[in-house]
Amino acid sequence: MPESQAIRLLEGRLAEQEVELTRLRAEVRTLRAAQQRVRASHDAGASSSAQPVRGDLAVRLQEALDRANERIQELEMERQAGGVATLQAQVEALRLDLSRMEGRMTAFRDSARDAEAEKIRAIEARVQAVADLEFLKNRVLKKRREQQRQTQQEAAGRMGSVFGSLDDIVSLGDPSIGRGAGARPEASTATRPTVPNRRREREEEEVSSSRRPRPSEGERREE
Repeated sequence: MPESQAIRLLEGRLAEQEVELTRLRAEVRTLRAAQQRVRASHDAGASSSAQPVRGDLAVRLQEALDRANERIQELEMERQAGGVATLQAQVEALRLDLSRMEGRMTAFRDSARDAEAEKIRAIEARVQAVADLEFLKNRVLKKRREQQRQTQQEAAGRMGSVFGSLDDIVSLGDPSIGRGAGARPEASTATRPTVPNRRREREEEEVSSSRRPRPSEGERREE
């Protein structure tokens, strides 16, 4: 039960007791006044026939007065003892409720702390996973670049050997290039023009001129 509600209940109970005490005190005053009137009438020397009636009335008034006084004492004792006991019980109940609420709050804080720690661990795990993926990606890219560079170097080496073979073929048809007479020219990426064989051309011209018929003496004169 909340503290404010317990206080309101206790205040309501005390107010009810106060109203009842006020009513009983007024009743006691009325009974005492009636008792005093009966006594005054008895002392004034009323007739003997009326005395039993007045005596019965006085007895009833005294009994009612005694009952009212007893009830007043009970209420006052209840207010002093019962009210304090009720208040103490309410305080103990409030302390128990407070202890329970503190336990719940502690459990809630622990649960919230655990949830927050779990959330932080999950975030750290995701960050580490992203870092691992980035590291693996960089390794794959580096390895791929190395493979491409190696492939380009191998292709360049194969092209160089091809052009070197072409140079060997060209040098075989050129008598001006002797075998073992110096270093072989390096292969170039452009196609080399065919070197004209002047010596062979001169020999062919001499052979053709020797086979040509000589002009007669008359033809030489005409010339």
